[in-house]
Amino acid sequence: DQQGAEVDKVKRPESGMIVDPITMSPNDKIADAVKLMAHYKISGVPITEGGRLVGILTNRDLRFETRFHLPVREVMTKDDLVTVPVGTTLEEAQRILHKHRIEKLLVVDRDQNLRGLITVKDITKKIKYPLSAKDDQGRLRIGAAIGATGDYLERAAELIRAKVDVIA
Repeated sequence: DQQGAEVDKVKRPESGMIVDPITMSPNDKIADAVKLMAHYKISGVPITEGGRLVGILTNRDLRFETRFHLPVREVMTKDDLVTVPVGTTLEEAQRILHKHRIEKLLVVDRDQNLRGLITVKDITKKIKYPLSAKDDQGRLRIGAAIGATGDYLERAAELIRAKVDVIA
């Protein structure tokens, strides 16, 4: 499971956009959000209800918060969310991120369903490493090693589920 999770971290971004972002419900507790963000080393999480974007919770929202028993809806940013439609280019996203001085750009469809997340970090990496090995969907290629005894078949199955490119 741990090895599969590491593969997922690498494969989640696609062409500079995270296509399956980690989300939370507005009813989840702030304490759970803090744990989730620390676990994945992320500075914010989109808040959805039934797939529909209703807000975002970032470190800025949590900076001086001490009431960890409250639901996320009490502190999340829900007004004036900066969103872009599916198909927005990285160049357009970069301009919007800069204009609004934000680090996360929420990608939504016509019904406001969350379809992705573009982050400053992902754009920076794409510019810094233009020759990195990518698959046909624009995601980094990743390989993983397994042993030849014990749980190697289960490990291989989990790595394939996580979309590993090469198993050694």
